[in-house]
Amino acid sequence: MRLLLAGLIASALPAATSAQNNASSAQGEIKALLERVRAPMYAASGASVPGKTATYSVSGSGCYTRLEVSYPSHQIGATSHPARTDATEFAWSKVQSTRLSNGDQYVVVAGPGLPANGRFLYAGSAAATLKAAIDRLVRACGGTTGAQAVVAPPAPPSPPAPPTLPAIKIEPVPGKGYAAVVETFPVTQLTSISDRISALAKQRCGRLSARMGRYKYFNSTDAQGRAALTQYRQSFTCYDPATDPYERAPADWKPSAQDQADLTAFAQRYMALLDRSDYLAGMPMMEPILEIEKDEWLSVPNMLKQHSGGKGSWTLQTLGWANNPDGASHPGRYAFVKVTGSYPKIAAYCGTLVIYRQRPGSYLVTQQNLSVIPESWITTGRTTRAEAAKSCEQ
Repeated sequence: MRLLLAGLIASALPAATSAQNNASSAQGEIKALLERVRAPMYAASGASVPGKTATYSVSGSGCYTRLEVSYPSHQIGATSHPARTDATEFAWSKVQSTRLSNGDQYVVVAGPGLPANGRFLYAGSAAATLKAAIDRLVRACGGTTGAQAVVAPPAPPSPPAPPTLPAIKIEPVPGKGYAAVVETFPVTQLTSISDRISALAKQRCGRLSARMGRYKYFNSTDAQGRAALTQYRQSFTCYDPATDPYERAPADWKPSAQDQADLTAFAQRYMALLDRSDYLAGMPMMEPILEIEKDEWLSVPNMLKQHSGGKGSWTLQTLGWANNPDGASHPGRYAFVKVTGSYPKIAAYCGTLVIYRQRPGSYLVTQQNLSVIPESWITTGRTTRAEAAKSCEQ
């Protein structure tokens, strides 16, 4: 079993440098402007869908932005469309033009990887302000903002693709918030599942903010024999940012030599406790928001005991630090430590620890992402060596 905070590694490392990038203010303004509007939805005829609007979710840093558009379930004629979320990725360095359109309510961005007539971004009365922020970012990244000759009206939402992703069920947890539950899916879908859960959590919390909590699953294989995750459960709560007890780290904070030494000592001590299966000492070293249980914490050492056939070793490498990374449960200072192990009869023992710095000299593990894939799983056909290698990348 693994315990994680959804999508943290993927989003946090780029965020570590975004505060130092001249484009960061434009990124923040674009995010604020788009996420506060509700975009109209259209039928194929161009008429708006009564009472239905889409919402935007923006993430990214530097010269890259990911836009997610969440459409509610709706009816057009005799056809029912389930709720869905679509994503568009903007590489601002490649943008060829931007302009206002449709009564100056939309900003149209054109470039490689975007729709042929450009990507329409609804901003309503703030469209001119949004275009100015986008233009600053495009110019800072080396793109161009020249106007297009012809611009088509915004395309209506396309019919949903055949369902290829598993269902996500949101369950209330009395006194604690909510849990997103997924039965089984291949390892390669972990990022898309995490993104969908984040969007659903934002929708459920409404005017409040979503805080992601414990995240657990079991390694397995699916019906096609692919490495899979099963009994996947991600908790989240809704909170008011105005009363958030966690303080944000200064954007320009950097670790000292002592911070690095303390981090290394903490990570080595934690991994040594895993080796010894010492849950009494190891579990208190994890952040309480994870609500770690004994059997969960012991899953990694038990897998090694059962399948390795002998003692092994591991090495640690600090990948970097991040201040207030996107995807973390709360703001603060975080470090990323890569674990690489070598054990007899183990095809893959690897992963990452995300460690939260509470204060000088005090640390907690806030994400444990360790894979243990026995050689026997490969020889028996339960998984492949390539799939085992992929598990180290999650």
